[in-house]
Amino acid sequence: MKPGRPASRAPGARQLLRASTQRKLDRLLMKAAALIAEKGFAAMSMRDLRTSLGVSLSGLYHYFSSKDDLLFQLQHRTFAALYEQQQRIAAEPGTPEERFRRLLTGHLQFYARHAAELKSCTFELESLQGEPFRIVEEIRRRYYRLMTSAIAEVAQDGARGARESREIRHATLFVFGMLNWVYTWYDRSRHGTVEEISREMWELVLNGLKHRVHRR
Repeated sequence: MKPGRPASRAPGARQLLRASTQRKLDRLLMKAAALIAEKGFAAMSMRDLRTSLGVSLSGLYHYFSSKDDLLFQLQHRTFAALYEQQQRIAAEPGTPEERFRRLLTGHLQFYARHAAELKSCTFELESLQGEPFRIVEEIRRRYYRLMTSAIAEVAQDGARGARESREIRHATLFVFGMLNWVYTWYDRSRHGTVEEISREMWELVLNGLKHRVHRR
């Protein structure tokens, strides 16, 4: 459910109101993500969110038509922002190895900035149903294809439009397995920066891919 249209005002006033409304929506979604990450989507209620933010239920339902709509907006906002960032990173010049490393680092840096959002979205992937699920699933598929392409180019010595094979699909799934579940163990004070973690991941995957290519 989108925020209601503001009353007619001067263009500058409408722009300020839209920016203010977006900031409030962002704040609501960030708090919802923290509650979902802590309690799980099923256990979190709209009353919990109202209490934690000190707002009315009617104020919440101005932004979300239901609890399910809240989860949809959270997942759509998070995955769309991640995918758009990764598209920009992938478009930067460099070798296939550099591109792959930038994608790993970009994902982990996004996680560092949005830990609760990614945790709640990853853990609640199957909680959406119907059209909302399909919309979010399409964004996730596009990101999967982006990462698959990057890994295929590394494995096949930089060939543009490198063909996706069973091994490449598995390598991509292995990479997402590492990236998506990093929240279960990562602690900066114990494990270093996300840039250091991404370098270790990159070396692990790169060495595995190159080993398989040279073994053929």
